Amino acid sequence: MDYSNDEIPSLLAENALQIALNYLVRSGEIDDYQDTCDFLIASISFMIRQGQRNKLLLGNRAITTFQRYRARRTIEPSRASGKPA
Repeated sequence: MDYSNDEIPSLLAENALQIALNYLVRSGEIDDYQDTCDFLIASISFMIRQGQRNKLLLGNRAITTFQRYRARRTIEPSRASGKPA
């Protein structure tokens, strides 16, 4: 079934988002709550549109994707400054 942005199964997305947020809050990995929520929602929505329907898998993949995003985000400023890592 193909969903538009407005038709994403909200309960599935909400459950997956809650799984991801609970983990990230407990692990202390959230520095900007709104940015984190926006990122996770976009990631989860994309996976749902691709056909994924397992809330635990959605939450876990969103966590991994966020952690990679956060690592790149913190590495990039040091590269831009020209200072050796």
